[in-house]
Amino acid sequence: MARTKVTILTTGLLITVVCTLSAWQWWGGGEVDFNSQIRPILNANCTGCHGGVKTQGNISLLYRESALAKGKSGKPCIVPGYPEQSELIARIKSHDPDDRMPLKAPALSEEQIDLLERWVKEGAEWETHWAYVPPQPQKVPFVLSLWPENDLDHFIFKKLKEQDLSPSREADKASLLRRVTLDLTGLAPTPAEYQAFQNDHSGQAYEKVVDRLLAAPAYGERWAAMWLDLARYGDSQGYQKDRHRDIWQYRDWVIEAFNQDMPFDRFTIEQLAGDLLPQPSVDQRIATAFHRNTNTNDEGGTDDEEFRVVAVIDRVNTTMEVWQGTTMACVQCHSHPYDPFPHKDYYQLMAFFNTSADTDHTSDRPTLRELSGIQQRRKEELLAFLSTHSDTTSREYLMAQEKLSQIRPSRTPVMEELPADSTRRTYVFTRGNWMVHGKEVFPQTPKTLSQLPKDFPKNRLGLAQWLVSTQNPLTARVMVNRYWEQLFGRGLVETLEDLGTQGAKPTHPELLDWLALRFQNEHGWSVKQLLREMVLSATYRQASEVSTPVLEKDPYNLYLARGPRVRLTAEQVRDQALTASSLLSAKMYGPSVMPPQPDGVWQVIRNVMRWRTAENEDRYRRALYTYWRKSSPYPSFTTFDAPSRELCVSRRVRTNTPLQALVTLNDPVYLEAAEGLAWQMKQEKGFHPRENIKAGYERLMGYAPSTERLALLESYYQRSIRHYRQSPADVREFLALGYPKTPHLAALKATANVMLNLDEVVTKQ
Repeated sequence: MARTKVTILTTGLLITVVCTLSAWQWWGGGEVDFNSQIRPILNANCTGCHGGVKTQGNISLLYRESALAKGKSGKPCIVPGYPEQSELIARIKSHDPDDRMPLKAPALSEEQIDLLERWVKEGAEWETHWAYVPPQPQKVPFVLSLWPENDLDHFIFKKLKEQDLSPSREADKASLLRRVTLDLTGLAPTPAEYQAFQNDHSGQAYEKVVDRLLAAPAYGERWAAMWLDLARYGDSQGYQKDRHRDIWQYRDWVIEAFNQDMPFDRFTIEQLAGDLLPQPSVDQRIATAFHRNTNTNDEGGTDDEEFRVVAVIDRVNTTMEVWQGTTMACVQCHSHPYDPFPHKDYYQLMAFFNTSADTDHTSDRPTLRELSGIQQRRKEELLAFLSTHSDTTSREYLMAQEKLSQIRPSRTPVMEELPADSTRRTYVFTRGNWMVHGKEVFPQTPKTLSQLPKDFPKNRLGLAQWLVSTQNPLTARVMVNRYWEQLFGRGLVETLEDLGTQGAKPTHPELLDWLALRFQNEHGWSVKQLLREMVLSATYRQASEVSTPVLEKDPYNLYLARGPRVRLTAEQVRDQALTASSLLSAKMYGPSVMPPQPDGVWQVIRNVMRWRTAENEDRYRRALYTYWRKSSPYPSFTTFDAPSRELCVSRRVRTNTPLQALVTLNDPVYLEAAEGLAWQMKQEKGFHPRENIKAGYERLMGYAPSTERLALLESYYQRSIRHYRQSPADVREFLALGYPKTPHLAALKATANVMLNLDEVVTKQ
């Protein structure tokens, strides 16, 4: 007992000392941390005038070399170890308004001045920003809890305890199945899938579901939709005329790459430089259409060279945002105002892309007119089927012939290098003006992120190889963060597009590095294995309900004490409605289709192209296959926050507006989906309104509605059926899919339309 008391006292004393030392380091003693304490002060108060854009007094506080040098005054800005000799300290402490820095702005606080003074006295160490240091190996934290399902959870649990939070219970089976099915395939579960999961009481039930979903063809379609935002994919050329562009073979390549679990390093190399690989295949050349999604301007009077340069600039910006989470667009005109990227870096990156053969021509040359690997395999399957069937008049034979006749190569724009004797030189554009050339530059990566290895080719292939090399500090982090955001609704770094000094700080920096290194090493760049690890975690499986105390402590769920709860994407809202109604077509690949949209939408932009509304199953293809005109995207998608894709978009900012309900209540697609759902409700339960409504709700959510919810829906049904019994003409007008035109079905359709608009139905929770 005495030994126990001594141990407790010693432990308590140790904790007190550690806490005291931590507080002493932060408030008045210990070493000052540059990244967490000094850099924010400099960025907020100093680098606007002494940074990348302006270097007043010949001083930039982005770089240690400049900060230690003498400015225009002849005095050194910072003298490490000697704050009394440092002009920086003298200026921020000055009481003369003409001398004090920051000039014409509020003075720094006493705490800020003290931190800067102590930092200089300690030697003015200049740490590299966390994101520009390669991911560091992390030891999995030891935790005293049975809650974790895998190592990932240890990092989350440790942080929860630090914040005085506890994890939530596991979500119920129906909610968990719906969440993971939406996340991995973009579709909601079917009634049969709900039933099978509920009936599987084995310890591996959830794991089996995850593996089934990862192997489903719908998986590739769901994750391709995310990637196409990054690739700024569209079926048109952009700008004012926005003519048609045949580039759907690229979209199909992305779907196939995800379904085949192409390692992300190869996925990167083939898109950025597939044409530069030895003896590139047709599919590898199609992959390079990633950078042919740039806009083409064929408006009269435009300069082709100017807009060729604009396209090359877009390739630089997109590459750096997608793979490096870095905002480089401003470096086109001047050095980065906050991050250590000088003006020259931009044009050295541009040199990688400046030798491609495209010239902003209406024809989109160079193009590839070949069957893709997907088309070739489908052609061979159909030919094999026709060769083994002798009845040339059968329906199956004729349908196969029709499908075979539809397999035709498109004219896909691809990347291609100029001949060696026609290559272009690259110059720094003075202030970003493409007509004012400065010094000539050559392909090179930013020094801040690591220079291109000498044995890498100085072309797009070398750049792609560098992006996925161990020397690159950002790619694995950026992609892990991107996939995390897709599952949890918020990245470990919230600003997916900016991991620089002005971006958000990581909430779990050790976990981010641990996942990044696992993605590269243990998982071998396998996206499926990465996602599998995330969705099998106890962190992901938590219920999304939250108590008031927890909500007050962590309103944005930064520390993950509960499961994700976010509105579905534009594509998921539509595809879920079609799935519940049994209207969704399983057809994959091929040219984009045109489901119903309001009349005149395209004509407002330019009265040349026509929207030809699809019929039969093409009317109900997945949202991914909808024709995407950049100047006028599909209206219901933009209402639910889809971008135009004129430029790369890393994250869609979710909004909540009445327009969204007006779309799902009135758009023909959702009305037809409501009718299909009503028919399924009737087929399951006959003429039993209460049971019909329960069946419809269960198709959407996987569980029965609450008593209150059911009462409201039943009340609405009763009002609707009274109306339709009195108005047979309205029944005939309202029902459009060829089902029996009865008041009961019309009232069920109206009720189903309401159900498709319920908050829980359009939310992943």
